[in-house]
Amino acid sequence: MSDRPFSLQPRPTPQRGPQNIVDFIRRVNAEPGGFRSLDSADLRRQIERQSSGADRDDEDVDMAGATSEADSDVAETKDVAAARDEVLKAIHMTHQTSMFALDFVSLLLSKENPAQAVTTFSHGLRELVGVGTLGATMLEAPTPLTLNRVPDNKMVAIGKRLIDLNKAADTALAASKRLQQEIGSETRYWSEVLAVSKDGWRTFRLPHETHTMGVKFGFTNTAPEFKINSIAPMRRAENGSVQLEHGKMGSGSKRLQVSILENGVVVGRSTLPRPLPGDAPLQDRVKEARDTIFAQELWHEINREGRTLLSRNLRLDKNAVAYTLDATRTISIRLASLDDTDEAQVEQLGPQDAIAESLYITLCLLLSAAHRLNEHRRSEPSASRGPPPAYSLLTPIISYLEYDKSVEQFVRFLTSFTNVLRSAGLSSSITMKEPPLGTPPGVPASTALVAVLLRPPAVQFDLTITPTSRLRIMVRPSQLYGAQFAVHCLPPSLPGSQNPLTSICPSGVEEFDRLTELSWYLYRAVSRALTAHYYAAAAPTEQPPSDVNNDEQRPRTGWGVDTSHAGLVDYYSGEYKLNFDFSADPATGRPELRVAANYPEVGRTVQRKWTWPGEGNLDEIVRHVLSSTGVPST
Repeated sequence: MSDRPFSLQPRPTPQRGPQNIVDFIRRVNAEPGGFRSLDSADLRRQIERQSSGADRDDEDVDMAGATSEADSDVAETKDVAAARDEVLKAIHMTHQTSMFALDFVSLLLSKENPAQAVTTFSHGLRELVGVGTLGATMLEAPTPLTLNRVPDNKMVAIGKRLIDLNKAADTALAASKRLQQEIGSETRYWSEVLAVSKDGWRTFRLPHETHTMGVKFGFTNTAPEFKINSIAPMRRAENGSVQLEHGKMGSGSKRLQVSILENGVVVGRSTLPRPLPGDAPLQDRVKEARDTIFAQELWHEINREGRTLLSRNLRLDKNAVAYTLDATRTISIRLASLDDTDEAQVEQLGPQDAIAESLYITLCLLLSAAHRLNEHRRSEPSASRGPPPAYSLLTPIISYLEYDKSVEQFVRFLTSFTNVLRSAGLSSSITMKEPPLGTPPGVPASTALVAVLLRPPAVQFDLTITPTSRLRIMVRPSQLYGAQFAVHCLPPSLPGSQNPLTSICPSGVEEFDRLTELSWYLYRAVSRALTAHYYAAAAPTEQPPSDVNNDEQRPRTGWGVDTSHAGLVDYYSGEYKLNFDFSADPATGRPELRVAANYPEVGRTVQRKWTWPGEGNLDEIVRHVLSSTGVPST
């Protein structure tokens, strides 16, 4: 409200010129040509004429360029009359307003001081309104009606105050309850967060949400896409409990499951934990999230590496990675959801569950070793900052399985190998030595186990064919073929003798990449070992005289080593032979010992063949052939 309610100043007269820039632009546009017709020189001349009073003459210029003094006088007279009328009108309005204000003030004062106020009354006001009819203190004098309503108004006011007090008390009580609930919720929330922090999990405020706590449950040296998902906000629920938001990782719990199948039937499966209940402690839920993201990363890296191992009997499906171990056995790996796991499947036991469980643990250990390798690689100054290469997870397992299968096949081969020789009466034997798996001092057990998986120890086999023919076979792991074989010649068990097999292994070591190559070497070694063994038993003690030509005075037979080193031959006539053949049966593939002899017996030449297993004692047969002295028939 203004400090001066009654204005006694005259109203301003309207100006004839433009009031603002908008009015000026409108007037200029109304002229012919608009702004295009304006000229700075003309404007300056008009301003100078207006300041000197010469603009009046320009307004009266006619089309011919002449001025009219009469028109100018008439215009000036009109302007003066209009100005006088406007001044008189303003004076009259001001006078009326002043009189109205004076009458109003006088009427108000007539209630308190009528003698003084009457002197300023106008005649019209005195005739229309009586003296003292209007006063400013009229409401201060209570009437009988208002006096009767005072108690009621006081009771109403008291009731209103009581209602307001009750509302305020209810509001305060509700606020107290809400505050107690908030205190309880905050206490529960921070107690769970503190319990997680005490268990070793890293808790912190989220950078983009400073009012929200977060927990990191992933791994620092993991892939970037999994490093982003390894942080979960810990939001407070209505009851104060902590809710973990897993983001792109998903809320379902997942684990990697390894299954072993024989002819399409599951005979072994790694165990899956039961899903956590909804009221599980926060520490367990954080651990469950850690295990889930670890399983997802493991599944991602397995598929990433599996694309490079398709040539090693590995097959990638939509939901599983399968490796064909042999013609009947298959190893399948899949990412299983704990929420969809059947309880009957969890409780079902198989004969090869331990093997499947060991394969699952091995994959986890290899991924952890890859994380440590990433940390070591990043700590080096010259390390590249690009994405890490594909982890070697399936390759060590496949190589280890192929190595184990190669050792198993070799053991079966040597067993059948020595069984054939023993069935022939030879004192052949095989000794297997495998170094114990020891942990170096100061090295964690998991690191030592990973080192064993990446490079398993070599297995040593000592093979005794005859007392003088002994071999040592070392089976070492190979990334390409599964196993590599190295053969060494051992000293004979008989003192003063030499190992005849050094002739077929002149450098002292023979290496083979496949079992078929080694078996061919051992087949040849048995033939030469038997030839050398029985040649020592059949060698003559004295040489025949060079001047003796009588057949009755020289030995009827004299045995020597054949040029093939696989048998004995009569060096006198070249007709009698004793051949040793040790090779695989074409039908069954099992080792067989075959002996063919052409020797004299009771005046005739006898040709016989023996096959082992199952043909008697080889030593007796060979000595019988070598001791034959019958005269051959002509």
